[in-house]
Amino acid sequence: MSLVGEHLRLQLAPGRIAIDDVSVQLNAGEVLALIGQNGAGKSSLLNLLSGEHVANAGQVRLHEKPITDWPGEDRARLLAVLPQQHSLNFAFRVAEVVALGRYPHGTGKRRDDAIVAEAMALCELSDLAQRNIHEISGGERQRVHLARVLAQIWDAQPEGHRFLLLDEPAASLDLHHQQMLFQAVRRFARRGVGVLLVVHDLNLAARYADRVLLLDHGRAVCTGRPADVLTIDTIYTHFGLSVTVQPHPHHDCPLIISH
Repeated sequence: MSLVGEHLRLQLAPGRIAIDDVSVQLNAGEVLALIGQNGAGKSSLLNLLSGEHVANAGQVRLHEKPITDWPGEDRARLLAVLPQQHSLNFAFRVAEVVALGRYPHGTGKRRDDAIVAEAMALCELSDLAQRNIHEISGGERQRVHLARVLAQIWDAQPEGHRFLLLDEPAASLDLHHQQMLFQAVRRFARRGVGVLLVVHDLNLAARYADRVLLLDHGRAVCTGRPADVLTIDTIYTHFGLSVTVQPHPHHDCPLIISH
């Protein structure tokens, strides 16, 4: 069971094609990294797959059913999305924000509280549980929203496999919490969750993704294992960057070194 987009096309304005005939499949239990330069269409593709935008052509299906046919709460139990920007106008405590992820579920306060506590612990937020969301740093807020979407899809669902879509989730995190985030992503993938993430750091994509999809000007250039996509020629052609690519000394993945 999978999240599939077929021949997707998205026009944001007259003459501005954000996504042009892109097909993508996110499978349960895998991590798929979307890479490409700024403006390549990464966020637009994620928004199509999440149902935030409706394609001008093509179709997105969640478990063989058009994503637009899913009732909101049913879809939210299977599909969680972490966008680039978050806005909260109320002075919620950290634990209350994380608990918003449990809104689509009817599992009861005791179970929801346990999941919220586990999600906060995973994201190293337990000490901040009672802090006002507006009184913590930008990186800490990013971790709060990560915990919220993890809490949203924490448990397996009878309707099918779960999916997690993350748009530049490590952008405001320090090195320690970047590693924490990607390790949490791998943990959820091992539990059968399909994870799609937009990432700029090619070495993070190489280390943590099972597959990489390269976009350029709204079109899919290539997709495959990190070692097959992240080559010297491909990086130079689509990023304008001269690099050396060699085996990582500690992990089974490529290591990209810029010149």
